[in-house]
Amino acid sequence: MRSWTVLTVTAAPALVEAVESFLLDHGAPGLQTEETPAGVHVVAHFADAAPVAELDALLDALRDLFPDAPRPAVAVDRVAEQAWAENWKEHFPPLPIGERLYVHPPWTGAVPAERIGIVLDPGMAFGTGHHGSTRGCLVLLERALRGAPRARVLDLGTGSGILAIAAAKLGAAQVWAVDVDRDACAIAAENARLNGVAETIRVADELAAVAGTFDIVLANLLGGILIELAAPIAARVRPGGVAIGAGLQLEEAPAVRSAWRGVGLIDESELVDEGWVALAARRQT
Repeated sequence: MRSWTVLTVTAAPALVEAVESFLLDHGAPGLQTEETPAGVHVVAHFADAAPVAELDALLDALRDLFPDAPRPAVAVDRVAEQAWAENWKEHFPPLPIGERLYVHPPWTGAVPAERIGIVLDPGMAFGTGHHGSTRGCLVLLERALRGAPRARVLDLGTGSGILAIAAAKLGAAQVWAVDVDRDACAIAAENARLNGVAETIRVADELAAVAGTFDIVLANLLGGILIELAAPIAARVRPGGVAIGAGLQLEEAPAVRSAWRGVGLIDESELVDEGWVALAARRQT
């Protein structure tokens, strides 16, 4: 039976995005994440040798960038392919989110009658709804669509496409899913097809390919990026429309809110989920 090398990295929240990007870039077909008192466990499987030396170099570099964060712990193990498949199932149970959504992997049974199912294969890409930033973004998206049921929606940094798919299934008339990672674009397009919303969602690998403004702009990124992209995000929100930002921690929220106010995005609501903040702001008319 084929076996896999398993890397488990336990990192402070500020380092998780960099660790996840590194593991995916170095060949991990998918990731498992779990928040624990010791930090965030990020688990990656490799069919060949795991990039342990390269990971150590990355962690050294992160120590210089984040001197207050402890150096992540790394564990290396071997697991049989069948055991890995069962492990995916253990870490990705069906998940009700908000009032109507129900995110589930392909192997689960029926969707509750009162909920809208979103099927995602956790082995395909990061972004399954089990992270606090994604959950918060989904809840705020559901609320925003109540007031704009046939909205035009833009999802920046779409990843697995979960937010774009949710928008389409909640009634958005048109959704653009944008990601600079072409592999993510392919995965988002495939997930849209699996969910029966491929005709509603258009996928692009650059924002320049997308025209016009939107009723709702989603940006589940990082706090620093939400500040850096404040003006481009605001420029894509129609007057009276809503921008939803996530992927920031509590201490980053004031700076993000301030940057967004500076470009005409006025605070409307905020959610905190396991230390991750999601913000909704409305563009001034």
